Amino acid sequence: MAALKQEYEPQEWHQHLVPALDALIGNPDILTPDEGTEKKANVLYLPRYYVDRVNMFREEQSNRGESAKILLGSFSHILGKIHYSGGIDYVCKNGMTIKFMPEENASKYSSGGRIGAGAHALDVAKRIQANHGNEVAILTGDDYMASSAFINELDVAHINPDVYTGRRKLVLPEDLYGPWFDERLKERKHEITEEQFAEYFPNEPPLKLNEFVEFEVEYATASVYGFHPNCFTWLIGRFETVRGGEHVLRRIHYVDNLPYNIRPRTAGQAMYIEALMAPVDEIPIVIAPADFGTGKTFLATALGYSLVATEKPLYDRVFVVPRDSSLGKDIGFLPGDETQKTLAKAMPIVDNLEKYFKVRGDKLKGGKDPTPNDIKEQVNVAIAQHFEFVPIINMGGRSISDKWIIYDEAQDMERFQIDQLMKRIGDNSKMVIIGDPDQVFNPHMNRHSNGLMYAATHLAGSPYAAVVTMPKSEIVRSKAAREIARCFSHGHQF
Repeated sequence: MAALKQEYEPQEWHQHLVPALDALIGNPDILTPDEGTEKKANVLYLPRYYVDRVNMFREEQSNRGESAKILLGSFSHILGKIHYSGGIDYVCKNGMTIKFMPEENASKYSSGGRIGAGAHALDVAKRIQANHGNEVAILTGDDYMASSAFINELDVAHINPDVYTGRRKLVLPEDLYGPWFDERLKERKHEITEEQFAEYFPNEPPLKLNEFVEFEVEYATASVYGFHPNCFTWLIGRFETVRGGEHVLRRIHYVDNLPYNIRPRTAGQAMYIEALMAPVDEIPIVIAPADFGTGKTFLATALGYSLVATEKPLYDRVFVVPRDSSLGKDIGFLPGDETQKTLAKAMPIVDNLEKYFKVRGDKLKGGKDPTPNDIKEQVNVAIAQHFEFVPIINMGGRSISDKWIIYDEAQDMERFQIDQLMKRIGDNSKMVIIGDPDQVFNPHMNRHSNGLMYAATHLAGSPYAAVVTMPKSEIVRSKAAREIARCFSHGHQF
């Protein structure tokens, strides 16, 4: 009886990589790793053709143009080192070797007679494969390039890493119910030390600072210590710094200090609110890559306004930089002054502010309920008094202090834009970066290579930032929205 063919399992790591051009454009820093950066491979092979090809992009006013400038600088540095050393390759600070490979038969892999960057990558990879077999792969995030690699019997190393979600779900051991739930404890209550976490969860990777943990418990046993199912926020902790530098997983508590009529409806919202309400000296930056309808914009708007429009405001104004997938090119064609032009791109903020006034349920004089027109007038007054809307193109060189900053729809911001925007944060400002990575309209971006995910990836575990994702299962907009998400998600399984 013939042996069954084993199911193919792709390698997680390859000794030799040939990056497709999209991989370099999306992450030009790959060629200049520092000593602490994990190697992508032992050897990275670059077709010489890339130098000329990248040069064609450098004048573009886009993410690709900015990446091209960085790549050309890296190419010049690496090739200069190779030239003056008389060698054939370059060794990076982290030990990864970079080799430039000449063209031999790229036309063999051309598409429709056009010899593009992909053909050169395939040509180089096939030559390396002849000596190293399945230890070589094409590094790419482009589906067409991946398909071309598979057709030519090459492995693919996808550039899209596991996304840091900022949260994990674990079963709480019963030995820790007391320290976590019992309200009678006077010291170190509602905390799990770093040492305890390592002891009770030996198979879990270490927690990152400001990472959230949602616990599952045996309700009957937990109730002995005072837990009630309605207090679901008691099941959530944040890994934070306390007592002069010690790190502990601590039950969230800022979520208890919410303005009237705002309450978390999901675990993700509770985590997000905790990060938003935490003092600036604990968490100055909150990044929320979250699905539509999960409440990210509503909570950022409502909580920001509530902390500004009060007798003792924590911030001067709510400072909004809205979506701008056209990179500012069309703002001159919109009617009105700068504020009106920018406001036209910030309607999600306006809509959610209107929703907040409805949720608050403020009465008019005489105890009357406000009409829709009354609420719209309240929104207009609030915007005039407490909000500032600024286009991306006017953000250069600014230092934004004492503000609640919202960078809305950041999935349409390019990595260089979000990098510059994050650097605008000044003293006593809270920066909230929000967006849905599945709704990218910028033609130069995709789900993974955009400003939102760039910020989330690079600030993962930073003591100055909290990343909170909210998936489709936490959509709260409406039953119809949840059903739409369920029906339309079936085709997106990878």
